Amino acid sequence: MRNEKQNTLRGSLTFPGDKSLSHRAALLAALAKGTSTLYNFLGASDTLNALKAIESLGVSVTKIGEDTYQVKSPGVQGLTPPKNVIDCGNSGTLSRLLLGMLAGLDGITATIDGDASLRTRPMRRVTQILEKLGAQFEYLEKADCLPIRVTGTKLPPIVFTETLGSAQVKSAVILAALSSGVSLSLTEEICSRDHTENMLRFAGVLVKKEGITEENSVTAKSSTHGVNPPIFIPEKQSVKPQDYKIWGDISSAAFFAVGASLLKGSEVLLQGVLLNPFRDRYLKVLTQMGASVEILPQRDECGEKGGDVLVRYSPLSGIKIPKEDIPSLIDELPILTVAGVYCKGTFSYRDAKELRVKESDRIGIMVENLENLGVSVEEFDDGLSVEGNPSAQLAGKITTRMDHRIVMSFEIANLSPGASLEIEGKEWIETSFPSFYTKLQRVLNYAPPLLEKGVVAIDGPAGSGKSTVAYMLARALGFNQLDSGALYRAFTYRGYQKFVAMEKQGIAMEKQGWDIAVQENEQLVNYLQSMPVRLEFAPDGRQHVYAEDVELQDELRSAEVASRIKPIADALFIRERVKTILRDAALRYTLVADGRDMGTEVFPEAHFKFFLTASSRVRAERRLIEFQQKDPHATLETVEKQIIERDRDDGLRKVGALKPAPKAIFIDTSSRTQEQVVQIMLAYIRYAAH
Repeated sequence: MRNEKQNTLRGSLTFPGDKSLSHRAALLAALAKGTSTLYNFLGASDTLNALKAIESLGVSVTKIGEDTYQVKSPGVQGLTPPKNVIDCGNSGTLSRLLLGMLAGLDGITATIDGDASLRTRPMRRVTQILEKLGAQFEYLEKADCLPIRVTGTKLPPIVFTETLGSAQVKSAVILAALSSGVSLSLTEEICSRDHTENMLRFAGVLVKKEGITEENSVTAKSSTHGVNPPIFIPEKQSVKPQDYKIWGDISSAAFFAVGASLLKGSEVLLQGVLLNPFRDRYLKVLTQMGASVEILPQRDECGEKGGDVLVRYSPLSGIKIPKEDIPSLIDELPILTVAGVYCKGTFSYRDAKELRVKESDRIGIMVENLENLGVSVEEFDDGLSVEGNPSAQLAGKITTRMDHRIVMSFEIANLSPGASLEIEGKEWIETSFPSFYTKLQRVLNYAPPLLEKGVVAIDGPAGSGKSTVAYMLARALGFNQLDSGALYRAFTYRGYQKFVAMEKQGIAMEKQGWDIAVQENEQLVNYLQSMPVRLEFAPDGRQHVYAEDVELQDELRSAEVASRIKPIADALFIRERVKTILRDAALRYTLVADGRDMGTEVFPEAHFKFFLTASSRVRAERRLIEFQQKDPHATLETVEKQIIERDRDDGLRKVGALKPAPKAIFIDTSSRTQEQVVQIMLAYIRYAAH
């Protein structure tokens, strides 16, 4: 029976720890003498086998929380030979990286094995390289395949050129050099994923690669030897124990990104995912196909970039994926092929022979299944081509050959209207993404949350668009926009009136000017401390400020107040009073509050905290007209200089310094309209309780 229901994916999702980072975190923790903690470690069979592997080498592994492990290692010199075979299950990454690491551990002998599928996958791509350097491997059943016995030995300094564009091969050689304590000079003809280098730098290892920028390291094409400067690691480098906060798996997120792009009415927020430029390339491909994708980088963790991705439904068109993108897409090509099935036009890729030696021959199995479903597809030795059909209704049995990514790819296809697929081998998802079906049901069964009273805090530097965005967001939510600056202006206005009156009355000011009097004149300070000030909001959301029961309006925006507000804003006792007034308002109203320290000092418990950023040049462009109204001779350069200086001063303030709250969501407004920024914020707010 066909599925005629119009499925929609809506909501936010977090993901299990990235598989590549989890594997490397476990192995690096084993090489480090001391205690490391692995947070958001992937709880799948492949990566749990990595923990078992290092335990067999004499490392203590203790689970101390959900997906959190404490690893205590004696370090390279203290590792011991395993008593039993190290079972890598279905993981090619773990087996190949272990072959490299163990090859350099002098005096340690170990046997590496895996399941029936892993036993068919080639290993000589790693072993033959290390054998030339003196490493010792014994093939126990079949040449090129597991099981393999490794006898560790002291290796010589390593000089090597990697020609396959394989991060596994590169990483195996790097780990061999580290475990042997020798120097390494490794050149790549084709740049591959750089997780190992990034995480080693985070762990205190000196890793040099000069002359390669983030952009050209990712897009470098296969060419002659030596085009890329070598990766260099000096001898006797020690891996230091660290806390590894592992980003969510961007490859796991790919299934939901494609699903949201294909299903009408969908909108998913993929939170806390790895944004390494070698790994998020499929987002670029989806964007080129016409998908609606917003990438929101956040803080770096364990040497890697990460953040959030917002994907909405949008009709897709076919493309030919460029050759240079293929190494960074190898795991996502099956799910991108599903996107190609439903696009308008032709979707194709070539130069992907590596896809034939993954958990299955993924080119062959995708073509076989699509042909059986009646899709127009052409197979090449290194890729495929699909004639897309946005109205395709797929029905039939799916053969998956024990490949988890094939299973999940067709599960997404099965959500399309009219689809009726019988998918075998669903249990193989356990190897990499055990919570896939739970998360899928979560976004299929989204229910809008009821927004209770609360605060949305928006911080950021001058010119980042805070005030306008706060106004628009408050209108969209039906909240009140809080102008905290009006309170400081109220204290300034009334305080300066008091200061002038005191002078006229002949009260001794001891030659104090306004700036000093705010801090040191006892009578003025007492007045400011006790002066009644309150905030009220009308039903239309308009803010009203009362000082001594008198509403202050236009006088708060006068030039006289603006020129005298700084000492008031810098006074700690005033800031504490304002904080109290604002928190009292939050108990009575729903608020959108923008400023410099809303999320850090005033509302640290706010449910939603955003930090808007933009380049200094963009902010200067936005404020140039405003500055020129005051000074006709102001130039873009002078405005930018003043903005940079203000950023520095705001960041150095002893009280109320400009800084993001610990859990603030960063949104770069440089290339986004105010409407786009508001829509992103609304998505976070809509799905936060989901």
